[in-house]
Amino acid sequence: MEAKDGNLDVIINLNKKPNFLTLDILIKGTIFVECDRCLEYFNYPIEYRDKLLVKFSETSVEQSDETIILHPNDNELDLKHYIYECISLSIPYRKIHPESKDGKSLCKKEMLQKIHEHEAEEQEKPVNTNWDKLKYFFETNN
Repeated sequence: MEAKDGNLDVIINLNKKPNFLTLDILIKGTIFVECDRCLEYFNYPIEYRDKLLVKFSETSVEQSDETIILHPNDNELDLKHYIYECISLSIPYRKIHPESKDGKSLCKKEMLQKIHEHEAEEQEKPVNTNWDKLKYFFETNN
């Protein structure tokens, strides 16, 4: 997991039926992650909702992501790994500070300045015309 720390509440409502259980799962809170833009840590809000079905079977049946199979004699259901995966899936691929109410980035100002300077340097570099020549060659010979 990419989170360094967090403060999350996990609420599970269990509905017991004669042959199966249904669990309504809510995970809500914040995780402490590193911003991919300015490399500063910040609290990222997480909210995850899902339903999980628990079936009982004496035979080994293939289970899906939404279904867990338990032996009828089992009296415990360990959800640690499932909750860990839910939290991991809630973390976006790209984590960036949110914007303030007036639309400005909350990223570290010094790092944003360095990024803008680097972008300006990249734009000033001359374009390699060899690629243009190669493109022209392929266009005229096809």
